Amino acid sequence: MADDYDVYALGNAIVDTEIAVDDDFLSANGLSKGTMTLVSDERQAALMRQLAGHTKHGAAGGSAANAVVGVAQLGGRAFFTGKIGDDENGALYRRSMAEAGVDFDVDAISSSPTGSSLILVTPDAERTMQTTLGASYHLTADDVDDGRIGRTQVLYVEGYLFGSPTTEAVVRHAMGAAASAGVRIALSLSDPSMVANFGDAIRHATRTKVDLLLCNEHEAAVYTGRERREESLRELAKDCPLVFMTCGGDGSLISDGGKVTKLSAYDVPVVDTTGAGDLYAAGVLYGLTHGLSPAESGKLGSFAAARIVAQVGPRLESPSWGPVQRILDGAHPLDP
Repeated sequence: MADDYDVYALGNAIVDTEIAVDDDFLSANGLSKGTMTLVSDERQAALMRQLAGHTKHGAAGGSAANAVVGVAQLGGRAFFTGKIGDDENGALYRRSMAEAGVDFDVDAISSSPTGSSLILVTPDAERTMQTTLGASYHLTADDVDDGRIGRTQVLYVEGYLFGSPTTEAVVRHAMGAAASAGVRIALSLSDPSMVANFGDAIRHATRTKVDLLLCNEHEAAVYTGRERREESLRELAKDCPLVFMTCGGDGSLISDGGKVTKLSAYDVPVVDTTGAGDLYAAGVLYGLTHGLSPAESGKLGSFAAARIVAQVGPRLESPSWGPVQRILDGAHPLDP
């Protein structure tokens, strides 16, 4: 029987609000630059009050959701599971997924609002996230469609779900369903703070279930305790057969059964790094589910990441990609 989907993604459904700030704002509020921090509704609201009058850019987001929207924009078939509230943001979220061509079929709940993230972008384009999960805390195994997982090529899980015992249990359920069906499992480490705080659970899942690991060099350093990229990659390769590690403007490294490939980054003006790792994952996931090699898939990921950092927001404003072969043949991300 043919697969219904290329990628089934599991993650937090979050509505993003991006605001440009300076480094002094981060320092004055004790914020750790370049990381995601889970905060209370009250803390997030207090920060928003300080930023009254600033220009805001809002969009439906969430790491795994952003990735599968990218897969759909490339022409792939994707499904997303994430919990939303029965509120205006939940309706916005459901509408945005439909418009992006991603199947999304989860009941909303009235007891908690849709999750939201305040994304503070500094002049160096780095993003610092203050997130309240809201309805995402209430994701359960009943929300996971085991049948659909069994009819997909890859299950993709964001590492943020290891942040609570409830959602970690959902991850274990989904990975178990995928493993039973012979479906490949991909995991994104998501953020250095997640690896620092929930590393034991993440490492156990990686070693026992995960076929494909995606991370950046900072997450890899926390996971392995090694500072040098190459050393981190070697350690990660002991836990997972296929690893993609992004290194910002220095490109990315791929370990495929221990064989290392280095890919250069594209030269583009960096406006906002929000979604860079998600779009890199989108390119990789699309490539691997459409017969491309890991190196070709990484090139597609690099192209997608370069496009997203050249704009504001986590999802592409102009999602037309053109033929994938054009990208593999050397097209530049900002070419018309």
